[in-house]
Amino acid sequence: MHGSLEAHESELYLSLIWLFVAIITVLMLFLCYLYLAIKRALRRESQSLAFSHLAIEGMESERRRVSRELHDIVLPLVRQEQVSDIIRTICMELMPPDFSKLSLNDSFNDLCARFSARTLIKCACFIDEELNFKKISAENQLHLYRIIQEAFTNIEKHSKATEASLVARPSSENILICVSDDGVGLRNESEGLGMMSMRQRAAIIGAKLDFISESENGLMVRIELPLAVNLEL
Repeated sequence: MHGSLEAHESELYLSLIWLFVAIITVLMLFLCYLYLAIKRALRRESQSLAFSHLAIEGMESERRRVSRELHDIVLPLVRQEQVSDIIRTICMELMPPDFSKLSLNDSFNDLCARFSARTLIKCACFIDEELNFKKISAENQLHLYRIIQEAFTNIEKHSKATEASLVARPSSENILICVSDDGVGLRNESEGLGMMSMRQRAAIIGAKLDFISESENGLMVRIELPLAVNLEL
């Protein structure tokens, strides 16, 4: 009887060991699968970011080319002052600011002023005095500038707003930038090319981008940029 009990306990012990081994094996296989899935996802994300980067570089190059041709070839042929002013405005919108000479703070203020003059939409610009973009690379400053520029373009085209604002301030170790309007908000869930371009640029600089909308209560474009990954070394 005693030997039978020991044999039963031994079998139970071996069963538990095999069960434990089986659980560990399944867990290891699952972890391997999860690791490979994450690795593939990161590779796809990296490839997607690289593609976005190349596409946006091509877009910026084309903007510069069109601006130069308008300014150097078309503008000298125009005799009407009103048309000349329109072409000069287009050239300014296409060409990026020279961040070696003009700060991003000044560029934002200038962007708001030109937007308000062009659209007659009141636009307030509030940039915290302590906010300093100088430690961010010129390339990433340009991405930020283009995101804000596209936000104002969307307000002009779609919002039916009477007022808009740009607010930029430090937030913990981030920079928080919000562009808001009092227009109709987002009418549908689909995003156009402009908003997709904004998301691409935000992904490239590691920023979090949100479109916060309430029907008939305007739209807020909220950009949260982590400073730590955007500092020039």
